[in-house]
Amino acid sequence: MFVVKLLILIGGFVFLSVIFVRRLFLILTENKMQTKLKRELDLDMRRQKASQPDVIAQMAAAAPAESKKACKSGNVRSLFKKGEMKFAKNDLEEAERCFVQIVSLEDTHLEANLYLGLIYLKQKNFPKAEFFFHKLVNLKKDPVYYSNLGLALYQQGRLLEAAEAYESAVVLDDKRAARFASLAQVYRELSNDEKALINFERASQKSPRNLDYLWATLEYYQKLSRADDVAATADRILDLDPYNEDAKRIRDGNKA
Repeated sequence: MFVVKLLILIGGFVFLSVIFVRRLFLILTENKMQTKLKRELDLDMRRQKASQPDVIAQMAAAAPAESKKACKSGNVRSLFKKGEMKFAKNDLEEAERCFVQIVSLEDTHLEANLYLGLIYLKQKNFPKAEFFFHKLVNLKKDPVYYSNLGLALYQQGRLLEAAEAYESAVVLDDKRAARFASLAQVYRELSNDEKALINFERASQKSPRNLDYLWATLEYYQKLSRADDVAATADRILDLDPYNEDAKRIRDGNKA
């Protein structure tokens, strides 16, 4: 009987011990989970705090971007005005500095690129002039850009490319006599008499009182044995310059 009671007592003690250990385990597990959760919450809080300066920095950076844009626009206008003034005074080095700064701020600024091309033409730096006029015709198909590109190429002896540039110019605008005359001169140096004559004729039609164009057409009429055109052109020259002995001699010799 004593043994039974002892076993019951021991069993109750073991049962209570198991319950105690289990509860202790649960408490420890819960504490561990709470600690982990607290650590995760702390980590999230730190991340949020860390991200706040980034957001603030982004907002701060956005406002100066507008200010920088306005500042850049103001700089471009100021530099362009100064560059134009220096160019008008033929201070090409200072004008070049102004327009180079503009292009560094705004690469596709048409007027600044045009002025740089013109400056390099004046300075006889034809490769640099070619660079800027090539750039311009890629930005905009404009007869002025093509004409100046033609001149830059012509001055480098690249006659076929020059002819192509001038042809593009007269296709875009056929009102300027000088463009046809420039194209005619290129064809003259290419020994293409027919195209040279056609373009000198067109130049003369656009500017009928220009004696240089008339003499050039007369030269080609003689070369191509077009006697009637020689006489008619000599008469036109004499209408503008009645005492021109060369024109009289050519007219009279042609009649004979």
